[in-house]
Amino acid sequence: MKTYRFGVLGAGNMGAAIVDGAVRAGLFQPAEALLFNRSGEKREANRAKGYAVTGDYTEVYTACDMVLLAVKPQNFDEILPVLAGCTGEKPLVISIAAGVTFARMEAALGADTPIIRVMPNTPLMLGEGATQLVKNAAASEAQLAQVRALFDTMGVTVVFDEEHMLSEVIPYAGSAPAYLYAFADAMVKSAAQHGISEDDALTLFCQTMIGSAKMLLRRDKTPAELIRAVCSPGGTTVEAMKVLEARDLYGILAEACDKCIARAYELGK
Repeated sequence: MKTYRFGVLGAGNMGAAIVDGAVRAGLFQPAEALLFNRSGEKREANRAKGYAVTGDYTEVYTACDMVLLAVKPQNFDEILPVLAGCTGEKPLVISIAAGVTFARMEAALGADTPIIRVMPNTPLMLGEGATQLVKNAAASEAQLAQVRALFDTMGVTVVFDEEHMLSEVIPYAGSAPAYLYAFADAMVKSAAQHGISEDDALTLFCQTMIGSAKMLLRRDKTPAELIRAVCSPGGTTVEAMKVLEARDLYGILAEACDKCIARAYELGK
């Protein structure tokens, strides 16, 4: 047994949200988690919340049962060779870095290092995340279940058998919030042109997104069936849908998703 149950290497917004969520869910106490930040100010802020803190990231790797790698992908070239030099029992590594593959991590840390790649999205910070997970060969099913249980406390999770699916799924969860925000921004700007305040428009549209998502999650009707239910023949909605169909909304979204996926593979090379 190591000194700490959980460690965060890079306790920025997402790393902090994950450890805070786990503590709120009662998975462990703040004193059982060790957080690394280069910033002394951030370390003190985390210490004030009851966490153990350090300015030496190798301590996180050697002193914790599970280590969340929450640094930016471009920092992995710096940290992996240093972690490779650490001795002792290897922790379960949880990586949330997009594009940093098992092969890249295993080349530095060893193929016997249990690693679980996790792709959360930003709503996780509100406990409403959509997270995807996949384990490497060295990680056990029990370890996967443990990590999934952690992220289940912060939203919904999906487990994939193949690593490449983390790239294939990016447009539909990881990047999807940006598309929804763009749609909301366009709707609010349109509403303003019709004399509706941005605040009122955003309130109405956000609640509509929430309600529509709940109807979709009931799964008693397909998205196409729900569209038809709103589009009364000769009514207002169908006129708007004609414009979206004429401008090939589905084709635009398919192209956007394809570009997103292609970039994910580029980053993984």
